[in-house]
Amino acid sequence: MNEPLISICVPAYKQPQFVVRLLDSILKQDYKNVEVIISDDSADEDTKQAIEPYQKKLQIRYYHNLPALRSPRNWNNALDKATGDLVVLMHQDDWYAAEDALSAYVTAFQNAKVDFVFCQNTAIDEHGNKFILQAIPSLMKQLHEKPNHLLLAQVIGPPSNTMLRRAIDVRYDERFIWLVDVDYYVRLLKRGLQYSYIEKNLVNIGLHQDQTTAFCRANNDIIFKENIWFAEKLGAFAFRDIQIFDYYWRLLRNYNIRTIKDFEANQVQEKEIPSVIFRMFRFQRRFSLGLLKKGFFSKIMMGWKYLGWRLNSKNESQ
Repeated sequence: MNEPLISICVPAYKQPQFVVRLLDSILKQDYKNVEVIISDDSADEDTKQAIEPYQKKLQIRYYHNLPALRSPRNWNNALDKATGDLVVLMHQDDWYAAEDALSAYVTAFQNAKVDFVFCQNTAIDEHGNKFILQAIPSLMKQLHEKPNHLLLAQVIGPPSNTMLRRAIDVRYDERFIWLVDVDYYVRLLKRGLQYSYIEKNLVNIGLHQDQTTAFCRANNDIIFKENIWFAEKLGAFAFRDIQIFDYYWRLLRNYNIRTIKDFEANQVQEKEIPSVIFRMFRFQRRFSLGLLKKGFFSKIMMGWKYLGWRLNSKNESQ
């Protein structure tokens, strides 16, 4: 691939000024073999009109979804329309930070063994303040050995950070909102796909109050529900990792889960609770919430329950 075609897939929804900012950053790139796919969930035509001046400057294919597909189905729709050799799902509120960003990705793909490439996870808020998110070098080196640890710290970053070969047919699980990217990356890694990391800010991740992330944080039941769903996808074997076990121990404790009705209040039905989570829940109920929230006591009880669960699961498998 001397000069591969890059498909930049943009799931859009309202706020056409962000799409324009992104297109401006694409125009500035020193790498020009690019197509832009815009899958628009907006009810109006504001985004369509905003991109009109760019139609002659960039190779743009625009799709207006009526009715709206909603995220992440809209993400998958944009990806499905890509024709390039390399593909990136670029959120409309993100943009390229450097004029050689696309060139840097293409250079990384010159290694034929590389399946996907991601860069430094950098965000900028509405006031221009810049943050490097989840910079944990040790975890980035252990992604293949411990892919489930992305649940603990999502070091790869949003989809805009990540470019893949189009031949990779993995799509986003449309049930998820909060853990949608974690689930996606875990599945990539468990397939044995190889990655390359560029320790440079190539993409600016825009932070603002209208994002899905802000919505989820304001609706904690979504976060809890998706974590339980993800536990089911992980399977019981994943809980042999004490850090995963401890993550879910703290989830139940911090959400004050004391009864089945507490699960239901967070949109989780009893039949959806994985066995290991249910056992953890029953064990925690032996103690008062106040006692459980004392760090030292909680750690001892978690360790005790973890060792007991490991022993029981080993006996059950024999």
